[in-house]
Amino acid sequence: MVKKAVVIGPYRRHNLGDDLVGAIIATHLKRRGYEASVPLLGKVNTDWLGIEHAPGYGNRIAQADTVVLGGGGILSDTSGPNPGMSYAGIIARAALRGTLAGKKTYVTSVGAGPWLLEASKMYTVLVALAAEKVGVRDSESRRYLSELGVDGRNIVEGADLALLSSDYLEFDRVASNKIGMQFDLGVFKDILGNPNVDAIRRAVKTYAAEHKDAVALVSNSERDSQILSTAAEGVELMNYSSLQDFMPRLAGLKAIFTSHLHLAIVAYSQRIPCFSLYVREKTKRFYGQIGYPERAIDLSTAKVKDFERLIAAAENAQWTDEDEARLQELQTQARTLLEFVK
Repeated sequence: MVKKAVVIGPYRRHNLGDDLVGAIIATHLKRRGYEASVPLLGKVNTDWLGIEHAPGYGNRIAQADTVVLGGGGILSDTSGPNPGMSYAGIIARAALRGTLAGKKTYVTSVGAGPWLLEASKMYTVLVALAAEKVGVRDSESRRYLSELGVDGRNIVEGADLALLSSDYLEFDRVASNKIGMQFDLGVFKDILGNPNVDAIRRAVKTYAAEHKDAVALVSNSERDSQILSTAAEGVELMNYSSLQDFMPRLAGLKAIFTSHLHLAIVAYSQRIPCFSLYVREKTKRFYGQIGYPERAIDLSTAKVKDFERLIAAAENAQWTDEDEARLQELQTQARTLLEFVK
């Protein structure tokens, strides 16, 4: 009888980073001989991956032999656009259902902490108690879990599974040699407290308009980039709708400037230099991992000159031997977050 596995995570929003991590986990399970499903992952993606489309959760945990929870910042309530809100409650219930039903239950490729609410901490501890292993994507996540009293023997520290895009997805890149630009701040209301945000946004829009033949406006969802303007008419739009369509185009960029974590990670996994005015602290962690902390500036305190410095660096960036060596190291670390999922 074929073993069944269900992958549960933040897939209802259909954004690049979450979908990619879910796709990698499902493909890993498929290679291990499982019939894998990822509830709420879009049908175009599941068809491309060759897995069953699951429009809802239904009784998939009850039917599964293995339950995998991941990835993204699902063990934090400060990683999304609305501080204090998280998937932790959903993940805790799924973890408990799996464990109480006698299923092998794992958590992997997640960011943990920091938290604003005591309830979020409680859910995180419940997840860690229910799971056989908790795979985290950085040392800060391990530290936050340890501070909650989670047994360190159950924590596996690695790196984000999105770094393994080349291991698990097959496609031919579409070379454009353009700089990808993504700067969508609309839902991150807390960032607007920086008095320089409007000036930075104008500077980004102006650059895109003045260099529209050399840039592509990237969105990690189906919605158009928020820096699209009438002055940039004719600029290439690179909106995410499916991995099959998006990944070949992203892989063909020269560099990327982004406010979001997973666009930076996925670009880096495809050997594309990345630069960020970031909206969440988790992005700073990643740039520390790749050895470029100076390429990530906190948008809550940034100035226009910070954007000007980063975009000038992006224009001249090259992938180096040192970058390749570091990518290989991080990919090795990322693979450890799949080794125990079996």
